[in-house]
Amino acid sequence: MHAFRALPMKRSEIRAVAQDLRRSLGLEGRLWFPVLQLVEHAFPLLDKQYHFEVADRDELGESHGLTERDGDWVTIKIREDIYDRACSDEGRDRGTVAHEAGHYLLHARSTALHRHFGDTLKSFEDPEWQAKAFQGELLVPKHLVTGMTASQVAHQCGVSYEAADYQLKLYEAGK
Repeated sequence: MHAFRALPMKRSEIRAVAQDLRRSLGLEGRLWFPVLQLVEHAFPLLDKQYHFEVADRDELGESHGLTERDGDWVTIKIREDIYDRACSDEGRDRGTVAHEAGHYLLHARSTALHRHFGDTLKSFEDPEWQAKAFQGELLVPKHLVTGMTASQVAHQCGVSYEAADYQLKLYEAGK
């Protein structure tokens, strides 16, 4: 069995990346984050070797999204049905796009991401955990959701109820 190992990152460090991104885009005070505009319009302006693609099911199969590097080029691919639902503001699918944005920002340009063979990865070294943490921190910003219910967060941040509840429970636990 193999997996990829990333440079270790704590949730607080991932939260800082998400907050810095929001701040750089002038969105630190907005609950609803325009994640499709980020991957379709902002990333290409910031990185001339970045590409966004909507892929069909034949290409991605059961995978909802993929971030891949080919030399200096990085491409985020989102499966067509997931993209369509993200365009319709479905929370789970917006989360998928944010997850892939996390892979792009945290891992795509890293020279330290490497194959790992053997024992189980610690979560803070797991690129999937890191991208999931980024997704939550970007779409459900801790500093804006204090005191809100999961239903309010889901509606106002454009995430699934499950994602809202998960993030709120993390924040309540002091994470």
